[in-house]
Amino acid sequence: MSWTIRPKGRRASAVAAVAATSALVFAGCSAGAEPEAEGGAGETERDLAIAVQSGPNSLDPAQVVDGQQMFVWTSVLDTLLARDSETGELIPHAAESWEYNEDGTVLTLQLREGMTFSDESSVDAAAVAATMERTRKTPGAVQSKFEKVSEVVAVDDLIVEVRFDAHDPQFIYNLALGAGAIGHPDTLDDQRTETDPIGSGPYTLDVENTVAGTTYVLEKRDDHWNADAIEVDTFTVRVLPDPTAAFNALQAGEIDAAGVRAEMLAQLDESQFTFSEIEATAVVVLDILDRAGETWPALGDERVRQALNLAVNRDDFVTGLLGGQGQATEQVFNPQGEVYDPALEGAYEYDPERARELVEDAGYVGETFEIPSTFLSTSFEPAISQAFEDAGLKVEWVSVPPQQAQSAHLSGDYGISFQIVGFNSDPADAFYHYALGGFGNPANYSDDVLEEQFATINSTVEFDGALDAYRAVNEHAVEQALEVPIAYIGSTWAGRDGITYSTVGGLPTTIRAFDFEG
Repeated sequence: MSWTIRPKGRRASAVAAVAATSALVFAGCSAGAEPEAEGGAGETERDLAIAVQSGPNSLDPAQVVDGQQMFVWTSVLDTLLARDSETGELIPHAAESWEYNEDGTVLTLQLREGMTFSDESSVDAAAVAATMERTRKTPGAVQSKFEKVSEVVAVDDLIVEVRFDAHDPQFIYNLALGAGAIGHPDTLDDQRTETDPIGSGPYTLDVENTVAGTTYVLEKRDDHWNADAIEVDTFTVRVLPDPTAAFNALQAGEIDAAGVRAEMLAQLDESQFTFSEIEATAVVVLDILDRAGETWPALGDERVRQALNLAVNRDDFVTGLLGGQGQATEQVFNPQGEVYDPALEGAYEYDPERARELVEDAGYVGETFEIPSTFLSTSFEPAISQAFEDAGLKVEWVSVPPQQAQSAHLSGDYGISFQIVGFNSDPADAFYHYALGGFGNPANYSDDVLEEQFATINSTVEFDGALDAYRAVNEHAVEQALEVPIAYIGSTWAGRDGITYSTVGGLPTTIRAFDFEG
C-alpha cells in the first residue's frame, strides 16, 4: 500500500481552489468484510496529527457535514455502516448486518451487541431510532437524506427498522455518512451536543486541549467495540485552510500527514515521506441548470449544449490549469465506480470550429450567459470564457460571495453554474446530477429516457439489478450534453514514517483511512 508518486511539474494558481475542494467532498446485502479487517490491533502507543482545511461546523448528528469534517465527528460518533478503505465497498460497522424487504420500503438493521457510549450507557435500537427520528425532523445538513423515510422504529433491543414511503437507492450509502451518525438519546438536545457530545465512537474529545475551529485533540476509548482495529491513541486534527501553512507544518514535523499540492511534492524528502495518490476525488463540471430552456432557450437546444462540450479544450485544461494532475473526461461518474464507461470518453473531442457551426445552426450566435463567479471558478474563468467565445457565445461572470455560492446555484437566476463536485456513491452521484431534486438539477429537468431509467432505479432494490439503468442514464447524459464535464481531479497525501492514506476516491474521511508501516 506504500508507494511514491513523483511530481509532474507546477500547477497554476487554480490548484489552491482545487485542493480546497478535493479535500472536502446495497440493497439486500447483509455481509461484507468486518471493519476489524481494515487494520491490525495496535500494540504500541501511536499518535497521529493531520492537517485539514475545515473543521466541523457542529458535532450534533443532525448538523454534521460530510467531507474532511468527518475526521473529527466520526471519531466521536459511530456511523451505522462504513466503506472499506481499499475497495470502497459498503461494510458493517455499528450495524453488523442489514436487509431490505422485497420492494425496498423497509430496511432492517441488526446492531452489534455490547456497544456503549462514552458514559458507559448502552447503544441500543432505541438510541439509534431516536437519533434518526430527530435528524429526520430537524432542519439541517442531514435532514434531506431522510426525505423518503416515513419513520424509524426500534423493533427490539438490537433491531432497527427504517420505513420508507418509497425505495431510496441512496439511503444505504448515506449510513456511512452523516445519516448514519448515532447520538446519545438522553443528551441530544443538550447544548453540549454541538461541541462535546456523548458519543459511541472510538474517541472522546479532549476538551481541555481542543480549540474549536483550530485544533481538535481526540483520545482513544479502550472500551470501544472496535478498539483493537484503532491503531492511534491520540488523534490530533489541525485546521489549516492555507495549503502552504499545512505544508510548512508537515515539513517542520508539527503534523504527520496532510494533503499536498502537486508543485510542492518535490520539496519533500522521499526517504522521509510516503505519498498516496487518489486518482479521482471530484469532477470539474459546468452544470447546465436550465436544460429544458425555459428561461434560456439556447440551453434547451442540444446543439448548443453539445457545442459547449466541443469548445472546451480539456487536455489543455488538465495540463495547464491542473498541472497535469487530472484526467480529461466527458462524464461525471467516478472512474473507479461501476457506472463509469471508458467508451464514452472522447465523445466530444476538442473542435471549436464544429462548436461554432452548431451554434450557428441553432441560431444563437452572440447569446450571452451569466455565470456565478465564486471562489471555485475564479482561476478557471479565462479558459471557460475562451471556450464560449470560440463557440460564438459570451459569458458574463457575476461575483458571488462564498456564503452565497450554493444559493446562487439553486436560485433560478442562472442557466449555468461552475462546480467541483466530490464523489459519493454511484447511486448518490446519479441522483445529484440527473434526478428530480438533485442539487445539480435544480430546475428538475427530466425527459422520457431519464424518467424510464430512474423508474427502474427507484424500484430496484439491489444495485446490480439497476446497473444497466444507471449506465443508460450516463450514456444519455453524455449524448444529450446535459452537462459539460471537464476533468477529474485527485489529491496526494504525504505521510511521515510510512503513513499512507486510502487510495480510493469518494470514501468517507475517517481515521480508518490511514495505514501504518511497522
